Amino acid sequence: MKRSGSARRSVFVLKLLCILLVINVIIFIDISGALKETVQPVDEERPGPDTSPLPNVGDKETPEPTSPVISPLPSSQPETTDRPDTPEPSDEPEETSTPLPSDEPDHTGQPIETGDPGPVVVGPVTQSDINKLYKRREDKVAYLTFDDGPTAKFTNQILDILARENIKATFFLIGTQAEQYPNIVRRQYAEGHGIGNHTYTHVFKRIYESPDSFMDELYRMERLIQSILNTDKKFRLIRFPGGSFGEKLAPYRERVNSEGFVYIDWNCVNGDAETLEYQSPQKLLNRLKETVKGQSSLIVLMHDSLGKQTTVEALPEIIQYLRSQGYRFELLPGSRGY
Repeated sequence: MKRSGSARRSVFVLKLLCILLVINVIIFIDISGALKETVQPVDEERPGPDTSPLPNVGDKETPEPTSPVISPLPSSQPETTDRPDTPEPSDEPEETSTPLPSDEPDHTGQPIETGDPGPVVVGPVTQSDINKLYKRREDKVAYLTFDDGPTAKFTNQILDILARENIKATFFLIGTQAEQYPNIVRRQYAEGHGIGNHTYTHVFKRIYESPDSFMDELYRMERLIQSILNTDKKFRLIRFPGGSFGEKLAPYRERVNSEGFVYIDWNCVNGDAETLEYQSPQKLLNRLKETVKGQSSLIVLMHDSLGKQTTVEALPEIIQYLRSQGYRFELLPGSRGY
């Protein structure tokens, strides 16, 4: 009997020890998980998210905007028009404040002598000429475009890449940015790239207050380009901030054309202005591949504004991909002035 009672006590003690061991293990795991969640390592090498505001979401002003979120791409090219079918912008596109601040030095070096810009249309370009670019079918052409610059760091890096690849692109400039970095504008033009008019302020509520306000912005910007480049050439190729889409902007489109300007949108993007979240170079490349859609003529929308570091990083792979698909690169007609 005594031996049986001792055995029972031993079993009881053993079970108690096992229970205590399990409880200790659970407590240790909980403490380790809590510490892991509260002490996260900081990845200093990873670029932060683009802090540019989303347009068309209300009246709120933002202190440091960059480029607007683009309108969705058309799913197909309509047969009844030469322009892409894209949705209307909202009634209240968000205002962007300018100039865009930058603490980066305006380091441009000595401008390269005027390069060969490739095939260039001489003289005025009509809206019909521009509209035909969306449906070009005889070969595969890509028109690289960059909006909302210049900025010291990113525009110069993009220009360096384009120089290495021997590619010409078109830059749609904001006036307040061009005033900060006139040497970059001179470099763009001297190296054979195209210059487009993206309004002087890019402040939506100001430029879209009326067709008169919009034209005032375009003329002011044109005079600035002429002053920076020391030329009397006319620069009449423009891009509407946010795109020219929708019936609300019909009077603006008509007014632009009536005064000798022509406008162009896009049919392919890298997605660098579609979200506030961080966009890796691979994600930008994948987005571009999604929007190529087998089109023989691509007007590719990208940005060289603040926060677009991954656009710079993705550009060489974007160029390589387009070349692998049989595309050659051209300037947009009218982007060299006349």
